Amino acid sequence: MFFFTDARAQQDTLHQKRKTYFGIGFSLGNGGENGLYADLDFYLQKKNSYISLKVSEVEHIRIFYFGGLPEPRVSDIGILVGKNYTFSRYHYLKFGAGLSLVNQISRGAFLYNDCNKPGGCLFSNNVYETIRKKPIGLPLEIKYGIYLDRTAAVTAGFSANLNSVQSFYGISLGMVVGRLKDKVKPKIVSKG
Repeated sequence: MFFFTDARAQQDTLHQKRKTYFGIGFSLGNGGENGLYADLDFYLQKKNSYISLKVSEVEHIRIFYFGGLPEPRVSDIGILVGKNYTFSRYHYLKFGAGLSLVNQISRGAFLYNDCNKPGGCLFSNNVYETIRKKPIGLPLEIKYGIYLDRTAAVTAGFSANLNSVQSFYGISLGMVVGRLKDKVKPKIVSKG
């Protein structure tokens, strides 16, 4: 019984006095299969529950590639709800899930080569049909953060979107700024 009581007391160490907290976060990382993952989110938090508006994208990055247009990519915009648990006043862990609208762009049939543009064929591109698909997705996120102070935190996270067209994921590092927690007042110990 003592163990469970102590664990519940340690769970909320933010000493939250305000009704709501908010943050704007940005992160970059690996999206798998040579893709660059990026996300931007805005969240509101009350106690340890939060709601977030999040945009994320995975785009294939090729260096020195002059090949076919369009470049394949997948992105989403979604609303997530979840829980934010703080430990030792400086660390937190977020778990969230929700619904999103996914936008997948891929190449279709070959259309033409734009060799007749100014500059000649040296920087020409093969142009393909653009195929767009917009399914509904299930976004998921797990983020670990370290508070730098009450207005900023550094994060490391795993995000994924499960959908019927092209599921994707991202492992990223980022930063969050906003009113993340209250100022922690030092405890005054009286002698006597």
